[in-house]
Amino acid sequence: MNQGMLGDLYGKDVIAYGTGTVGKAVIPYLMQMLGDRLRGVTNSRVTADYEGVFLETDLPIRNLRTWHDLFPEAVVLITALEALDEINLNCKNAGFHEIKFVTPEISEATRKRQEDVASVRLAENLLYSCLANELRDAHRASFAEFKACNRGKTVAVVGTGPSLNYYTQIKGIPHIGVNGSFLKENITLDYYFLRHYIPEWCEKLKHYSFVKFFTAVRNSRSSDKIPEYIIEENGGRIFFNTQDMPGTKINSNIEYYPLMAGHSIIFPALHFALYTRPKRVLLVGCDCSLDGHFDGTENGCASDQTMVPLWIGGYRELKGFAAVHYPDTEFISVNPVGLKGLFRDVYTERYLEAHPELMRSECEILDDYADKMK
Repeated sequence: MNQGMLGDLYGKDVIAYGTGTVGKAVIPYLMQMLGDRLRGVTNSRVTADYEGVFLETDLPIRNLRTWHDLFPEAVVLITALEALDEINLNCKNAGFHEIKFVTPEISEATRKRQEDVASVRLAENLLYSCLANELRDAHRASFAEFKACNRGKTVAVVGTGPSLNYYTQIKGIPHIGVNGSFLKENITLDYYFLRHYIPEWCEKLKHYSFVKFFTAVRNSRSSDKIPEYIIEENGGRIFFNTQDMPGTKINSNIEYYPLMAGHSIIFPALHFALYTRPKRVLLVGCDCSLDGHFDGTENGCASDQTMVPLWIGGYRELKGFAAVHYPDTEFISVNPVGLKGLFRDVYTERYLEAHPELMRSECEILDDYADKMK
């Protein structure tokens, strides 16, 4: 956050002009910083003396003329991306003398001015600060209670590959599922992660009581963005990942930093699993292949041959991260396909029976020591 800009606003009455994407991100943060000196909000469509309050901030929404009558010396802070010259003129016509931009001015004249560069940096810093604050608040609410909750235990992370059909759930250990894994017969989950909006899944999920984590995507109009009301109906918790937030590094403190993306929902689930500090992580149904899913449906990436190398790269990155931050946690691939040889490989009896090409005498059998993993 540009402290110089905030310093210019301290002690002054401030009116925020703009309630779109930027306004929704910036105004709640400004309210924390400025307190009751942020008097209220307006936009180009407001014509009445009072049109209610802005989101959950309780800040009143009024037209420009009314705000000038109430606070003629106020600073108007334009929290918008478009029509900035027009908004600037509207503010001046209403009688305001001090007008500031939280985003860069876009007219040809202002592009040539040196302060336009500073405005760009200010906008980026402010938006990143808002995102950082939202991430921190959301992640602490979503994850803090689970820190080290599985210390010394085995945890299973359940993908949706065909090899899941050969796994019998080990009772007594937490299972973290993703995508359609919750629909697998005889698999009971404790935690669940979903990134893309699949309406039929979200409707069915309402009937399950495991802890649900849904990705939060900001500044996106994507059709697969999970709607807020869906998350609320499911009693869900939100999370951010590195694909939707600035920065790409994995961090061990997920209360303040986004979860790993890695081109698959399996990676946020694995990142969370590490945060719970288990002794072992079983990778179940994590086939890392384009062979479809346990229920016979086709993999959505079946035609994209570049995905498997990307996924394997993600697992390698996760392995390196865990070696530094969680060296006492062991990864075990159950019935490995694309991940064979990357972690400790174990097989179930049923999988070996269906794959006679594998030398049973050379394979470690999960069934032989499943009880020891509880």
